[in-house]
Amino acid sequence: DPEILKDVPAWLRSVRLHKYTACFEGMTWQEMVDLTEPQLQEKGVVAQGARGRMLKIFQ
Repeated sequence: DPEILKDVPAWLRSVRLHKYTACFEGMTWQEMVDLTEPQLQEKGVVAQGARGRMLKIFQ
């Protein structure tokens, strides 16, 4: 559902990564997909598995 991409917290819930909602506060989906692994870590996504899942989804 493309509409869910407009709602970052809802999207994070849909992929079971909602614990990172605060890390992306104020960001759009378009900004998130451009983040690199080090940038995700700087944002507070410290778990390597979560970063890997996000990067795989962003590709």
